[in-house]
Amino acid sequence: MRVKKILFIFLLFVFYFFSRAEISAQSFDRNSVFKCARVFGDSVTFLNDFVINKQKRKNQEAPNGKEWDIYLMKGTVYRFALCSDKKATVVLRLYDDTVSEDAPYGMLSQKTKTKFFDYVCKKSGVYKVSIRYKDNSLLNKDLSAIAILGFVKKIKL
Repeated sequence: MRVKKILFIFLLFVFYFFSRAEISAQSFDRNSVFKCARVFGDSVTFLNDFVINKQKRKNQEAPNGKEWDIYLMKGTVYRFALCSDKKATVVLRLYDDTVSEDAPYGMLSQKTKTKFFDYVCKKSGVYKVSIRYKDNSLLNKDLSAIAILGFVKKIKL
């Protein structure tokens, strides 16, 4: 039991220091983040959030969404959720340097019935989480989205 607590504290430490996700205090406040995390229920531990806050695309060449680096550990089951405003279709993707963003390990759209996806990490390393807008024609509109990362459990691989 003590080993599990130490492992859990270590995981939190790793996510805190190695994740480059921004914690935003702009129009999406902390209550919005925790409201989105409720989709996990009580059995999942909140680890991190990834926020796009009032991103406005001025032209077609402007960034379409955002991307973050995170460190995931082998033998851990993670859960990802997505919440956004209803102005545009938003897609969350999980991938790394060996897998492209077009064929990710996991993908979630706000338009699907599924509220989250689980990912069983098979190798420790740096992964990328992206939130992209499917409709590239949306210009000069404030768009916001939140992705949530949760810890489900450790497993033996």
